[in-house]
Amino acid sequence: MLKNLQFVILLASLSIVVLTAGLPIYSSEIGATGFEVGQLFAIGALTTAVARPLVGRALDLYGRKPFLMLGILIVALSMLLFAIARNIPLLLLASTAQGFGVGTMLLASYTMTADLTMAKGRAGSFGSTEQSQYRGGLYGGLLAIPILFLTGFNPQGQLRITPLAWTIMFALYGLVAFVALAAAHFYVRETYIILVRHESPEEQRSENRINKQLYVLMAIVALTSASASGIAPFILKFIEDHITQDVAMIALAYLPASIVWGFLPSKMGVIADRFGRKLPMAVGLTVSGLFSAVIPFLTTIFPLTVFATVEAVCYSAAVPAEQALVADMTGGKQRGIGFGLYTLGMSVGRVLGPLAMGWLYDRIRSGPFIANGVILMIGTFLVLVLLRDPAKQGKTKTV
Repeated sequence: MLKNLQFVILLASLSIVVLTAGLPIYSSEIGATGFEVGQLFAIGALTTAVARPLVGRALDLYGRKPFLMLGILIVALSMLLFAIARNIPLLLLASTAQGFGVGTMLLASYTMTADLTMAKGRAGSFGSTEQSQYRGGLYGGLLAIPILFLTGFNPQGQLRITPLAWTIMFALYGLVAFVALAAAHFYVRETYIILVRHESPEEQRSENRINKQLYVLMAIVALTSASASGIAPFILKFIEDHITQDVAMIALAYLPASIVWGFLPSKMGVIADRFGRKLPMAVGLTVSGLFSAVIPFLTTIFPLTVFATVEAVCYSAAVPAEQALVADMTGGKQRGIGFGLYTLGMSVGRVLGPLAMGWLYDRIRSGPFIANGVILMIGTFLVLVLLRDPAKQGKTKTV
């Protein structure tokens, strides 16, 4: 059952890498400023920030599968919007739809993963689900390569993301997302029914209150995601402005990190099951902060490849640990709203971060990267001091 869910997420996520790496480049091709690039990344997060608590509560009331399918449907439609986008307003509309769709799809998938797994191996299972998203993005990126080489050269002979290449890529991503929708309908079962059958009356009575630690985690996630997601689009702009404008070189620089995200989280997630949730979270934030701080001093593409790969390795352990911590803090009948609050914090950060960092980038090119390094170090301190680890204390519930 979990394998079917992860395969569906893979099919629906082909655009993840191309959007992250290509949207800043494509939007610059059609004249976007740094602030407008920030808007493109923030607008989707804004719609999910507003909707996620409501969707999370609905998951607990009406089940998981309807919202999984709704999210995939919206993702598929957003791909078609991206395919025809030739200006900033249409890109904003497509980003809004894509953000809401992906957010709803992932919120449902996280909740279903928690329903289907035992606490002892929970982080490894979340790693597999997270990995399926990035593996889909990796496959989508590989699919984009021949399309770019066939249709991506501009009149000056430079390899760029031309409108034709952009349209072909996203038309294909949309088609595959509709295949994912059909697969979800036929091969993914509702997990909330399974969950309720396995809960004892004592467990059901104990799940009426939300763990206060969830609000602490939510605040930390909002702070760190605002910072980290805020610089994501501007790393690519910085490379274009200061290192190289060759799309092929940029893609090769991030290829090892993409491979790590596509194949390592399922294996790295077991670290959190063995040593607790806080350690991989703290290491991931620290390494990412150090990576960010050195970006302004890079003059060649190779060090960027090394730093990005090391960061991906650390985060491939940290992200499943974070998601498993949310599941540890919530019982089955609070799991939807629990993940809704957790992803709300993430979404709020992703709304504010790109806007703030875009404004800062237009004024001081190195500013966002230094600021991110400092903020992530603060995040490490907060994780170590303020969060308790139920898994390490042996207080998690099994389902």
